[in-house]
Amino acid sequence: MKLSDKSIKAINDIVPKKEQQAFLNLVISKGLEEYKAEHADMVEVFIDGGSRGNPGSSGGGFGVFANGKLIHEGSEYFGNQTNNQAEYLALRLALREIYDKFGSIKIHCYMDSKLVVEQMNGNYKVKSKNVRPLFDDVSKIAEQFAEFKIKHVMREQNQLADKLANEAMDQRRTSAT
Repeated sequence: MKLSDKSIKAINDIVPKKEQQAFLNLVISKGLEEYKAEHADMVEVFIDGGSRGNPGSSGGGFGVFANGKLIHEGSEYFGNQTNNQAEYLALRLALREIYDKFGSIKIHCYMDSKLVVEQMNGNYKVKSKNVRPLFDDVSKIAEQFAEFKIKHVMREQNQLADKLANEAMDQRRTSAT
């Protein structure tokens, strides 16, 4: 393996000679961590959706972790939806982005919506005509993964996704005023 002349020049210009080996070791170590995370065969995803009003202004967010490291996050404003619709829209958003970025990998999802988790696991029936099409769509996307698992977590364990969902709702409110 060889460093490019441009990289060598940049290192020589910026890093003092006596610190160059430590610098290279650090860069390689961090690069390997990122590479390992980006090429993981399994990711954990924390997802949340919500609405202000039911129905009302809604949004969702998610954080993707590989080997304990946050490697991707996303959020979106969903418009006027019910809370349950927003939860499913957030799950769909996360699954689509993860499939686009990582392909058919193993995925373990965590949500604080007991209803969505139980419906996705087949323990509760989907009775709402507003939710049924979203459930069907999300189920089809989930089938594309090498492994799909979904588990309920308490709200306290889902703080990043909750924060991103609220930011999505806030963005819409500030851009509408």
